[in-house]
Amino acid sequence: MAYSLVHKFFTMLPDSKISRLLAHQITGLADVMEQHNGRGKVSKVIHSFADYTRQMIRLGRMAEVKHCFTMAAVLYHNGSALLKNAIESVYIYTLSPVLQRPAKDLLPATLRRIRTHHLQTAGI
Repeated sequence: MAYSLVHKFFTMLPDSKISRLLAHQITGLADVMEQHNGRGKVSKVIHSFADYTRQMIRLGRMAEVKHCFTMAAVLYHNGSALLKNAIESVYIYTLSPVLQRPAKDLLPATLRRIRTHHLQTAGI
């Protein structure tokens, strides 16, 4: 349900608004995203987002982790090719080493497919 609500409001998200959206939706990221302030590179914004998510996983704050994963899926679904690439190559790659149960089970299907693809191609 949260996905559909967020999805409804944020279709076709411009890259310049990613940091503001994340700051608004995830209060723990507000200060970090303020530093990016719409002018940060997409990959740096997503790296900061991944670092925050990793910290929440380590702290066991699974409700916040699920919220982060939902936002990442929304960004992936509604973002530019550049944003999608950043979610795939920065967000998922950064989180893969810490994705164990129960966090791994919280991944939305889209992110789970991306992670599986990364794991399969890394083994080649």
